[in-house]
Amino acid sequence: MNGTIDIGLVVDRRPLITCAGELEVFSSIEDNLAQALPQDSCEWRRSMGRPIRNVHIGANFTPYSSKALPKGTQWDLIRQPLFHIYWTECTDVDIYKSTLRDDIDGWLKELNAKDITDWLVVVVENYDGKRTNKLLPRTTVLDKIRADFAPKQGDRCISVINPGKLESRSADSWRGLVSRIRHLLLVSYAKAVARLEDYVRQQRERRNEIGWNFMQYFQLQEELAQVLEMLGLNDEALVQYDELDALLSQFVANGITSECVNWLGEFQKPLERWHGLKLGPSSLSKTPSILELRAYLYAKQAQMLLLTNKVWEMASRCLPFLHTCTRELAILEIKAPPGAVACWLFLASMEVLQTCDKFNHADEVEEYSLHTACLWEYASQKLKYLGDLCGLMPGGEPTSDQLHTVVGLSAGMGDNPGPANSPSPTDKLKSALIHQDVFNKTYLELAELAMGTYKHIGRLRSARLVGREVASFYMSLGQHQKSAAFLGDLLRTFEQDGWQELAAQTHLELAECYKKAGDVGKLIRSCASVSSAHEIDNIIRWTYFDEMTRHAESLDKSLAVPFENIVKIVSVNVLNDENVIMLDTKVHVELVLESNLPRELVCEKVDMSLEAVENKETSKSNEKYCKGRSLSSKDLKPRDPMLQRLKIQRNLDYKQDKQLASAGIVSKFTELRRKDSTQQVCSSEFAHALEANKLPLRLSPGLNVIRLSKLADETGKFYLGQVALHVGKLAFVSATLPHRLAIEVKEEKPTLQLNKRTPTLISGVEQLMNIILTVGSHPIDPKSTIKLTSSRGLSFQIGADRPLATTLEFEVGAKPAYSSSRYALRVLADMLGKEHHVTVAAPWAAKPTAVTLNFTPPLTAAWRLHSARHRKWVQVSLTGQCEQGLTVREAKLDVAGVCEVDGKNASSSHLIPNGMTFSFMWELLIKPGADSPTIKAEFSVSYKLDEDSEERPYRYFFDINDYQTLYLLDADVEPAKGSEFCRVGAVCQLRLAIAQTRASRERSLMYEVLAEQSVWAVCGRTAGVVGFDGSELERPQTVALDVMPLASGHLPLPLVRISKYIPAEAGNDKHGKGDTHPRLEPFSPGQVYNASKGKQIHVITPVSDGHPT
Repeated sequence: MNGTIDIGLVVDRRPLITCAGELEVFSSIEDNLAQALPQDSCEWRRSMGRPIRNVHIGANFTPYSSKALPKGTQWDLIRQPLFHIYWTECTDVDIYKSTLRDDIDGWLKELNAKDITDWLVVVVENYDGKRTNKLLPRTTVLDKIRADFAPKQGDRCISVINPGKLESRSADSWRGLVSRIRHLLLVSYAKAVARLEDYVRQQRERRNEIGWNFMQYFQLQEELAQVLEMLGLNDEALVQYDELDALLSQFVANGITSECVNWLGEFQKPLERWHGLKLGPSSLSKTPSILELRAYLYAKQAQMLLLTNKVWEMASRCLPFLHTCTRELAILEIKAPPGAVACWLFLASMEVLQTCDKFNHADEVEEYSLHTACLWEYASQKLKYLGDLCGLMPGGEPTSDQLHTVVGLSAGMGDNPGPANSPSPTDKLKSALIHQDVFNKTYLELAELAMGTYKHIGRLRSARLVGREVASFYMSLGQHQKSAAFLGDLLRTFEQDGWQELAAQTHLELAECYKKAGDVGKLIRSCASVSSAHEIDNIIRWTYFDEMTRHAESLDKSLAVPFENIVKIVSVNVLNDENVIMLDTKVHVELVLESNLPRELVCEKVDMSLEAVENKETSKSNEKYCKGRSLSSKDLKPRDPMLQRLKIQRNLDYKQDKQLASAGIVSKFTELRRKDSTQQVCSSEFAHALEANKLPLRLSPGLNVIRLSKLADETGKFYLGQVALHVGKLAFVSATLPHRLAIEVKEEKPTLQLNKRTPTLISGVEQLMNIILTVGSHPIDPKSTIKLTSSRGLSFQIGADRPLATTLEFEVGAKPAYSSSRYALRVLADMLGKEHHVTVAAPWAAKPTAVTLNFTPPLTAAWRLHSARHRKWVQVSLTGQCEQGLTVREAKLDVAGVCEVDGKNASSSHLIPNGMTFSFMWELLIKPGADSPTIKAEFSVSYKLDEDSEERPYRYFFDINDYQTLYLLDADVEPAKGSEFCRVGAVCQLRLAIAQTRASRERSLMYEVLAEQSVWAVCGRTAGVVGFDGSELERPQTVALDVMPLASGHLPLPLVRISKYIPAEAGNDKHGKGDTHPRLEPFSPGQVYNASKGKQIHVITPVSDGHPT
């Protein structure tokens, strides 16, 4: 309400304000003041710990009269003048003293006589705004009034300046006046409301006294609710109406036999009017019926809920409200014409539904749809009841008595016309009771709205139950197909929820529906389901079984009926022992079926389809299920999707600084698609199927073991698909079996393998290999030829006496299936190549196959150059790599005439086992001053495996470069002066002597002392550069270094290494620029002879401190 009154909605409960004094002053601002008061809210501070509320309060103004003044202690102050204002525009102090003071004094004495303390004096000051030379008075009229009448209550006297002008000063004073009046008015109004609440509470406590009347109390508490509504406190006004509702329910339920509630007898009169519920402006008659009182209360509650935007709560209260009304009519034993209460209930439901539709908000549809669905169903039930009562159901005609009933019901509903485009619930009900077509249409609309709303909120079972009533209605109309559709939906719901007995009854209704519709195919299916239901009496089952067989014999074309509960697959077992079934062998499967039919069924054919696996991904995903050889009832049970593991994964988002920003989960669910309610019975191809061994087969009630078999005439991987039982043109087909059992059929082709007899193949030695031919599932043509072709350097042969060749062909001969043959193959590879290829061409292979053979040489050789000053020796080491061992002899070293060689052990023969090494030594007879060209050396030796084998040569080529001695290096360690021996911890001298024996381009050498850190410590530098000018050969350059032995005993001398030192300015300028840093280049092994290798020095322990031990 916000402090204002909408005409026709509520009683005007605004407080009254009296105006005294100069009324012509107030009359000029009355309208503005009345409009300004309720515009802003004000805090209402209430007692008893109730919360502070912001309210809007308006007011009605009336002239002051002493006779209309109430006493301050009255409880009904809410209806009396609450606040009093004295208006004056006197600004002259002398006039105030002469007349105005006495007038205000008399006014206040009259208020005090009635114990009224809520008053206000307003002084209106009007200025023309022109400058004047008059001096301002020391005191004003307002100051005088405050001093005389409100010395301690300054807020009771206020002035307002030019209230009718638009000036800043005037606007401020006007806002102050409105705010002061609003505050003081609310304070006085709060007192009046508190007195009214106390009085209501007192009257409620007296409810068990004789003479107490509910209707009088009802008007009293309703007045309190109207006051709260006027203040905009709709939620608290709703509480008042809820208390009245609960109090009335308590009296009706418990007080009907009490003597102190005689007023209930006024509501026990026969019901004469059943006007529809009206959710809007309404009034209550002085003698209402119980229905009218209840409807008025609910309408007020609904109005408060609508004002607080709680449409869903209004809808949720409707159905309990209707049930309460019917129960109270029964408790009070109120007589009503047949159908009157049903009419009223229907009208009330439709009124609430129309109001919900009018106040439809997109964000509240989900909330109030939870409650409107029940109302749609309730309205359809009441309308159907009225249709039965008035003879409006399909297939019947109303009698004269029923027509009289319609007339009486229409009269009791009264007239409540609605707009032309939106008829009221009363108009709809009257039209439905008069015209049967309108009744049918209205009932179906209500039922469909109920089903649609139930589906929208996810209550599918409730929607199916409404659909059952609709199916019965369509059956009465003769529209059997529509009836069957609703019954089919209901049947699926019962089966999914496990209500077997309800499902069986629905099967019976479906069978009757299809029988009337003449649909033979669906009738046979329903008869089969009825006859297999154990919840139905056996006589009925036998009857429908006979009817199924009778109609099956008259079929013109084949009909597929799903197994469902008619026949159940208990288990499936693959009887073959092998995991992989070979081509052209039989597949044997044992099938255990449980028949729920009441009698024996003769099957002319029993098939089980095979589904080929084409998608590799599907095969991989189901690989784990294909290891077993059977499917049990647990495996055949369909999975509940609600119990499956959720396909979710974690999702972590990181910031740029690698800190975690957020964490969540991501669903991998694919988009759900609508599932077709029509089940596809047959989806497998039965062209390649397993068949029963013994036909015809008699399927008895209970367990039946059936053996099926089929010749595997196609390779691949197959899943067991569907089972089909053929009875004439009728076929009972199962659902597709889960893909957990697979039959893999393979064709084993011939194979040809080339295997080694020894772990390694040796080149240059004739060895034996095995050719293994394995025949597969089919025999091979005896004249089939296998051809072997080798790469260059490899020859072979099968026969022992035949010569080796690079191409070989041989016939397979007669070989039975699954046999294996071995051929010995002689192989010889030359010494030049390590890897050879053999190409095998077989008639059963699409293309030739290349086989790679790796050969290892029988011997490996390595050489090394040794020096003794100017003398040179060449050492050639041979390592055997043949498991049998090799005999070598006639070792030769050819140096192409550069010099002579002197062999030391080349003439004898030696046996070299596998992995052992034998060395040959030759001295190169070279003159020291001669030139040193590159020597192209060739090492050759003869080898054989045994005495009977042929000797074969082995050659090894290598080059000898830089073999002349250029420098002689010698080193020696001497004790320090004054010492006879080298001692541990004592500094000694390492003397290096480097002599040039042959002219060389290198003029500078760098020496480096590489001492072992645990044996020697080099004191000072460890490297240096020595220069040679080439003038005097064999004259050594000496260098002395300080070293310290760290251990006692015979110690090897520190290792000394010399290298070529190339300064930066003498760098190589081949590429147009020299090196920017000096560099080192090593000498070849034969260019430097180190005479200090192998030398040792005796180091003794250090000298003691001289004290005896």
